[in-house]
Amino acid sequence: MKKKAILLTSCSLCLFTTVFFGMLVFTCPAQTSVTRIYTDHQGFFTSASSSPHSVDVATHHLLAFQTGSTVWSTGVNDDVLSANTVNFVPLEFQAMPATVHGYQTNGAFIGIGRQYGGFWGDNGCSPAVSPPFGNDISAYLTDGIQGLDLSTAIFNIGGNIAYTVNNIYEFMIGDGIPDIIVTQTGDAGGSQDYFRFRDSYGNIVGTQKAINFTSVDAVAYPFWKFYNMGNLGCGGSAAGTRPLRILAFDLADLGITASNYMNIATFEHQLSPTSDVAFVAYNTLSIDILPVTLVNFNAEMRGRQVLLTWETASEINNDLFTVERSSDGFVWEKVLTRKGAGTSNELLFYEETDPFPLQGTAYYRLKQTDFSGNYTYSDIVAVNVNRELEIYPNPVSGILSIRGGNNGDIKIVNALGADVTGQVVFVNKSPGFIQVNFSNLRRGYYFIHYEAEVYPVIVMD
Repeated sequence: MKKKAILLTSCSLCLFTTVFFGMLVFTCPAQTSVTRIYTDHQGFFTSASSSPHSVDVATHHLLAFQTGSTVWSTGVNDDVLSANTVNFVPLEFQAMPATVHGYQTNGAFIGIGRQYGGFWGDNGCSPAVSPPFGNDISAYLTDGIQGLDLSTAIFNIGGNIAYTVNNIYEFMIGDGIPDIIVTQTGDAGGSQDYFRFRDSYGNIVGTQKAINFTSVDAVAYPFWKFYNMGNLGCGGSAAGTRPLRILAFDLADLGITASNYMNIATFEHQLSPTSDVAFVAYNTLSIDILPVTLVNFNAEMRGRQVLLTWETASEINNDLFTVERSSDGFVWEKVLTRKGAGTSNELLFYEETDPFPLQGTAYYRLKQTDFSGNYTYSDIVAVNVNRELEIYPNPVSGILSIRGGNNGDIKIVNALGADVTGQVVFVNKSPGFIQVNFSNLRRGYYFIHYEAEVYPVIVMD
């Protein structure tokens, strides 16, 4: 609560007024224009609506933004802000996970910072570079550090973008601290965009807001090059500058209160045919969105292998899964990795195998890593592994095969207990499968010491 009190005293969004009985209260505007931005272009860049600069970038991230007289950091790199003597309120923003519905492709473009891959000529197609995420529209809205890359966007897209919301923190409602920031990266064209929260049944929660971005001052003029949405053809529109505008919302601006916030399931942005957006981001102190909704994670024996399965109900900026295992539940090692779905609201099923599991009780856990490098772990599951070795042929006159085990050290001794390991030749020593040439040994009984077990072998002429 102490941190929140500090944030409130520095808030310049709210107007303090005296009402009945001399009580001091505050009210906030319906939405607030961002009047200055700070990015990591060439290390540090700033531009304001009072005198917006042109900026020619390959990539740059939003480090902070100003509303009124207050600068709010996004948490991307507060050290850069401090090094450049920017006085800011520390927050942390993350791009909302985008699911795009009903968008148009005719006249729609993917925009990329003009210097991405180099730039020659009016259309930016020399040298020829491919858009980094193909036709995956959602990826352009969630890329970069914390998803706050200002140099990739979708233009003239239209349709609806739905953002999954898992939880709202009640004490952040109506405090005047920005909870949601919305970008408009091109010529707005005078059409209105609509912003609203919905419940799981599709009903509007709170108040729907209509915004005409032409009434919002540009904070900068980035240079872009464009690709057709449908066929990814370069030069769909002439490369050049476009106005960058940003709006900030408090949850209360959209009619969210202590009595209705529990009903929220999604935040929705209805775009006009001329809408352009780099990202919509949320304050992680106000809104909670889990990267992956894990339905289950299981491990079970299937023959001599361990079958690993898991299901997700949704994924947000999910880069990859890592399966880890342990013999004691404390020391872990990586078994395998599996690419995640990025952003998905569908039920997805994953299946992998551990071909050479640990003997005895083995513990498994699932690590999920998002594109920002943040990660979470699943619950730990255990499986009883009984993998007896196959040793064949026995008796042997040449090459003996050993299938199973974990590729530990092997020692071979004769009937008198003498170590004769140096007299054999290891033809193959790969995980779970070892081949040993016994042809140099005399006829007789031998013993293989492997993984704390002893296995008798008869060598024939």
